[in-house]
Amino acid sequence: MTTSLVDEPAAFDPGAPDASDDAVAGPARRDRAGRGRRKRRLVDQPRVPITLELTGFAHGGYALGRAPDGRIVFASYGVPGERVVAEITAEAPSYIEATVVQVLEASPHRVTARCQYFGPGYGQQCGGCQLQHIEYGEQVRLKTEVVRDQLRRIGKFEDAPVLPMLGQERPWEYRNHMRFTVRRDGDVGFMQRGTHRFLKIELCPIALPQVNRALAGVQGRTFGTRQLSVRVGEHTEDELIQPTLQWRPGRTRRVRSGQPFLREELLGQRYRVSASAFFQVNTRQAEVLVAYALDRLLERQPNVVVDAYSGVGTFAALVAPHVDRVITIEAQTAAGDDAEVNLGQLRNVTRTVGDVARVLPGMDPSPDALVIDPPRAGVERAVLHAIIESTTRRVVYVSCEPATLARDLRILVDAGFALLEVQPVDMFPQTQHIECVAVLDRPDPRIYGRG
Repeated sequence: MTTSLVDEPAAFDPGAPDASDDAVAGPARRDRAGRGRRKRRLVDQPRVPITLELTGFAHGGYALGRAPDGRIVFASYGVPGERVVAEITAEAPSYIEATVVQVLEASPHRVTARCQYFGPGYGQQCGGCQLQHIEYGEQVRLKTEVVRDQLRRIGKFEDAPVLPMLGQERPWEYRNHMRFTVRRDGDVGFMQRGTHRFLKIELCPIALPQVNRALAGVQGRTFGTRQLSVRVGEHTEDELIQPTLQWRPGRTRRVRSGQPFLREELLGQRYRVSASAFFQVNTRQAEVLVAYALDRLLERQPNVVVDAYSGVGTFAALVAPHVDRVITIEAQTAAGDDAEVNLGQLRNVTRTVGDVARVLPGMDPSPDALVIDPPRAGVERAVLHAIIESTTRRVVYVSCEPATLARDLRILVDAGFALLEVQPVDMFPQTQHIECVAVLDRPDPRIYGRG
């Protein structure tokens, strides 16, 4: 099993763009959409070099070039504006994947990566970060352009109201949750990028210092498990290390493990988070995102708010003091148990356990505002239809995948909503991952909905 320090994207079908859009969208999206089956990955073969002028940037953290035969090249570890030599790692009829191995003309935005496990050297890449070689301000600009590009190509928004991404003041030592692989000899690390080969990790520069201390305390000392999860409450200093660890003979136990949950705070609100429940991995930027989403949600002075895919109750707990009623919808058991603790004292919050696609249609009372934070696969069609048919005036859509966000926004806009703005937030500095908050409105839902 391959373990990454970032969540793996779920499969999705972002629609049916034409061949040129599909090629430029990125090899990962192309493959997940089912169009990349003819790709030939070059494994354990001599690498073929290719000289490229890098002219753009694509979803997935790739710099873009063009091969002599006209195919688009997705180049890892490149920066737009550079002239490089890259080695081909995979080929498909419409595109090539490659890794930059030599920079002939460097971009002024190229910097030296902080992490010893980052880069194109074979046998040493972690793969969790894709952008450490790019100056942080340029990372933020490029990722903002990715959002605009995805909204244009997939959502067909020619001039989408995308705001500049909200970057992080300190874009290192932020990640509060890491998942590691543990070998039989007790070594702890990750699987190398694109392989099933193990890479021992001594320190991760994007992880919180407390996470790295826990890693050091476990390294070489445990046995009996293949996976290790370390979570830290940045504001509370709580730790959650799973599973309960066994210690190798003669090795002193350095950390506590087996905690069922930890507690963390966002904007002064305390939350209980169980081992299997979702919670944002960047506490500082989560506060930025949540504050922005709440401000836009409350802007229309709603009375009844639905928090769909509500998890541990992150949004519900903060919005409840400002409205008459909040209804949460969540199917995951662990998150529901946490929400019961986090929301139990709020008398105007009604918790509903179940799938959003089953609960939201026909809900009474119908919400006049809705915050929705779905998984990477986006919002199910039944949920989108229920939103359209409801009396909802304001939708705040929190997304961790620009492609599915673009698809869903197009459906809502075609049904009468106006897209007011899309605010990217850099929850994952040094990586290609992007979080966005989209705000939609309609002045009179009775024109389009049940009314």
